[in-house]
Amino acid sequence: MFAILRLISLLLPALASHAAVNDVMPGDYFPLQPGQTTLTVYAYDREFQGPYASGRQTFDGRIDSTVLALRAARGFRVGDTTVAGVAVLPWSDSRVSPAPLATALGAQAKGLSDLRLGLTAWLINDKATANYLGISGMLIAPTGDYDGRQVLNAGENRWRYVVSAGWQKDITPRFLVELSPEIAFYGDNKDYAGKRRLEQRTSYAITGYLRWRVTPAWHVHVGGQLNRGGETRINGVDQRNPANNERVMAGMSWFLPEQQQVILRFARDTEIDNGFRTGREILLRYQKGF
Repeated sequence: MFAILRLISLLLPALASHAAVNDVMPGDYFPLQPGQTTLTVYAYDREFQGPYASGRQTFDGRIDSTVLALRAARGFRVGDTTVAGVAVLPWSDSRVSPAPLATALGAQAKGLSDLRLGLTAWLINDKATANYLGISGMLIAPTGDYDGRQVLNAGENRWRYVVSAGWQKDITPRFLVELSPEIAFYGDNKDYAGKRRLEQRTSYAITGYLRWRVTPAWHVHVGGQLNRGGETRINGVDQRNPANNERVMAGMSWFLPEQQQVILRFARDTEIDNGFRTGREILLRYQKGF
């Protein structure tokens, strides 16, 4: 039993890195107007299963997680370039079962997660051809609730840095394509699971959506995501746990009067090598523009 618990605890770092660090929604790279502000509320319901090692499930465990997040963004102009600043503050509540997994990871992690601050600049902003390309940088600070005595936490107790891009283009009056690659860099957590040192290599992700304008106010989307890299080291020992996984998404968007928008999205992992598999993810997002 001790060997099983140790394996579970060493695999957990892949839970945070097996999906893109910056979760991109349909329309996220449509540029804000200078002077425009948006406030967005996210609500996630997630079920993780595993953990997995080398593509095989090593333990029949489960983590049920609720995430709420508040996002504020403001558009402005620098010279001839449209730019948007963003701040995101998440809160999460994760519960672990059964008892052996809860003993290894911690039965519950609840509290504020790490603050995210970002900036996006649109290098292409062509309304005539419905062609948009934005480049983003994001800093994730170790501000979340963290308990070094357990593995599972709301915060990660380390700095993270994300460089990403987003391209959105109409391919017909009714269909548009969206692609967003990402590179994430990780600082060290020097108080991981009992004063251990957690290091993580660079991770890579690409997210894509195909969106169909059923009506001007109602859109349907399907998407996918590929993730690679992100191997961890604990006290200098390579865990050989690249977070290679694939996931699919599908959902709908509603555009309401007075700059309001609602997105409903369903997602799940289809392939995973290491870490915890997302068996279910339901997202509801509400956004209001000013």
